[in-house]
Amino acid sequence: MRLENYLHFRNVQDETKRAELDLPTAPFNARFLESADLDQPRGCWSLQLDERRESVMVRSLEWTGYQFYHKLNSEKFGAIYVGDGLKNLEIHFIVQ
Repeated sequence: MRLENYLHFRNVQDETKRAELDLPTAPFNARFLESADLDQPRGCWSLQLDERRESVMVRSLEWTGYQFYHKLNSEKFGAIYVGDGLKNLEIHFIVQ
């Protein structure tokens, strides 16, 4: 239930990490993934634990319709996006 436990698999946004990927040792660098808790604006992700405390649902407040789930203590996970493809431009009024 901590957002820093979730990582992005995407093009690297951080300049320092991007520079590390240009090094010859890059194929052995496991630190290219970026933590979701660094995303801006703060609070753009919602984490919810199910009633049985078996699965976590992570939802994007910025890209409404994106959901990720992980069944705790297992390798089972998945994601889906069912939305209109429009970024929520009013997110700054939602998060604090």
